[in-house]
Amino acid sequence: MEHNETDKASKIEQLRTFPFKSFQEYKKASFEGTAKPTVGIDVALKCARRGIYTSKLLQFQTHGLLMLMYLTMLGFIVFTIVTKNWWFFLTIPVFIICFFVFHPINIRVLKPIRNFIMGLILIGFVWSTWTSKEGLHAMTISLLIIWFAETRIYKYAVHGLINAANNHEDLFCKLWEGNILSIRFYNGDTYYSDHKFEKGNYIYYEK
Repeated sequence: MEHNETDKASKIEQLRTFPFKSFQEYKKASFEGTAKPTVGIDVALKCARRGIYTSKLLQFQTHGLLMLMYLTMLGFIVFTIVTKNWWFFLTIPVFIICFFVFHPINIRVLKPIRNFIMGLILIGFVWSTWTSKEGLHAMTISLLIIWFAETRIYKYAVHGLINAANNHEDLFCKLWEGNILSIRFYNGDTYYSDHKFEKGNYIYYEK
């Protein structure tokens, strides 16, 4: 079926560069695990925060986890002030670094660094628990909570947007045409609306 570029596709058959012939064929491959849809993390979070294409429960959950991160940071600052352990203010850069390193969008590049930092945090948590080091204990617990909240926020947001797309073909097409959604095959080949990564090579489609 021909598709005018000025029209908005509502069926898979109208997508010129999609690697499957129909929505049913795609869903079958997705169910079998031979193809996996992925969406832009930041777009997924924006949809989850605004309740766009996703449930109110996910919106509430997203705001709750975001608030948990900020309250955890605030709680550590209050702990530092109350206990007068002023040296712990010097750890604020550590929190900033962890916010950046824990972000899922950086996982491919910073995974070794993230794993190293998580190892130090876990060792610090166990050591502070064993030796009753309250300051270190508070710091490591705060960082573990931030790690948990940040990873879950994006995981739930991505899952929510993909789930909505898998249940609404017109939304699926919209995300595909907007280059927000891509399809990754089990062998590593990945397809986008304007290009594909196939057999180790990037190939861009003619417009």
